[in-house]
Amino acid sequence: MKTEFAISVVLTMVSVSVSAQTLTAHDFMQQYRYREAIEWLETQPETAENLLLKAESHERLYNHTDALPVYERLLLNNPDDVALLISAAECASQAGDTESALKYWIKADSLSPENLFFQTKKAIAYYRNGNWQETIESTQTVFQSDSIPLLLRMTGDAFQNIHEPIWANYFYTKAYEKNPSDHLSLSRICEYFYAMEEDGYDTVAVMTEKYLNEINPNQKTIGQLNGMANYSSGRFDKAIDRLKAIVEIGDSSYTTTYFLGMSNYAKGWYYEAVKWLGKAYDLNRNDVNMFYYYGTALGRTKNRERAVEILQEGMDKIDKMSGMLPDFDISIAEAYQNTNDHAKAIQYYFSAYKRQPDRHNLLYSIAHAYDTAKDYKNAITTYERFLKTAPKDFDVASFAIAKDEKMNAENIYYIVSFKRIKELREQLFMQSGNK
Repeated sequence: MKTEFAISVVLTMVSVSVSAQTLTAHDFMQQYRYREAIEWLETQPETAENLLLKAESHERLYNHTDALPVYERLLLNNPDDVALLISAAECASQAGDTESALKYWIKADSLSPENLFFQTKKAIAYYRNGNWQETIESTQTVFQSDSIPLLLRMTGDAFQNIHEPIWANYFYTKAYEKNPSDHLSLSRICEYFYAMEEDGYDTVAVMTEKYLNEINPNQKTIGQLNGMANYSSGRFDKAIDRLKAIVEIGDSSYTTTYFLGMSNYAKGWYYEAVKWLGKAYDLNRNDVNMFYYYGTALGRTKNRERAVEILQEGMDKIDKMSGMLPDFDISIAEAYQNTNDHAKAIQYYFSAYKRQPDRHNLLYSIAHAYDTAKDYKNAITTYERFLKTAPKDFDVASFAIAKDEKMNAENIYYIVSFKRIKELREQLFMQSGNK
């Protein structure tokens, strides 16, 4: 008996060993053991079948980044295999490699011209890769055969990204007409009309109300837009009801809490205003309007100390922003100057100088802009104005630099201005003599 038992154990072990040795990638994959399938395939020749199994195993494990190079190896020998191109494109898209996905869809489309499936996929790939003009061109090709709602919205996004809001709204409207449950297109349409202010608020209120009543009363973005439109139109009670409703379903965003606070403020319900504007304050402290209304509401609820803190914080933010405005003006001026729009450059240099009249070098920049624009009279006047800001002990006419002495950077501009005034006067004299 002992001998028979020992033989039985040995046979069982051999059977298990042989079974393990004979398992293939197919066997592992049928048992959902994809990692083991990949390991087994690593020991096998790189045949087309084995590479396909390896790519599939990687994808089943959601490891699209490793699957993509496998598809690329397969395409080296089969560059026109449409099925492979589709698999590679979809894998690249899942891996976040939008450029490769686009490349494969373009190739597939070239192999099957006028195929609506490939035309659509190519347009989507252009969109995902941020090629807005190509997206527009590709979708127009698709629209000759079919007006697909998703592509209509994507075309709207593409126009929005190239700053063509009228065309963007046209395609959003077409998408919404095709699919009235498309809240993304509706939200874009409403943002377009909301930006029109008084002329658009009622349109936004009506469109969003219709969607909320007929499609989905719990759509947060649409509910938020409805509340904003009602607030901006002076319908504060409606705004409060709508915004509270979306708070109850989990929306505690800055926009919702801010407009809920502002609606209560407009009604004179300052304790409620403090509650909601306080939540907005905790979420985002970049809006100076919020500081003003939150602080004022606190003051009207007799919370003087906190009101002063909030209002002072808002004032500090305004001061900080004001201090940065000259830098913005200068950057805008330089941008105009670099594109030879001297009039605009001068306008923004003057704006910066008015904000910070102690920055005398701005006068030189203005004079130089006049000079470049060949407005020599204004250039001379402004150069002279700049020279008047020179230090009292600095004689620009007889200035000389001693050996090894370093020149002050601003003094160089005074010397250049002095010499340029002389040159421009001579030039104007010559011009007047030739008339």
